[in-house]
Amino acid sequence: MGVADEEVAPTFTKKPTLREEDDGNKLVFECQLVTNPKAAIQWYRGDVALYDDQRTKVTTKEIGPNKYNITLELNDVFETDAGMYKVTAKNKYGEVSASINLNFSPADQPHD
Repeated sequence: MGVADEEVAPTFTKKPTLREEDDGNKLVFECQLVTNPKAAIQWYRGDVALYDDQRTKVTTKEIGPNKYNITLELNDVFETDAGMYKVTAKNKYGEVSASINLNFSPADQPHD
């Protein structure tokens, strides 16, 4: 039995990072984890769970044996989207979470 077959609690191999796309109209939060069995992923903004809708897209992509790339895409970004974002990953062996803060500096404010 190799490492690929080993059952493990979720563990982040890359903590959440944030990048802008589409001239700042789209934000992508991204992290990586190892887990077996596959973990249930949930993103939060503050204490509010985020789900796929017109502006929000959550994806989990397997990139290796029991290794996953997890992304949260925010489209049509507004100042009100600022706040603490958290991702949790949970399977029968445990749960792990990581947070990243989104804030807009004064330089990012639109000018009249």
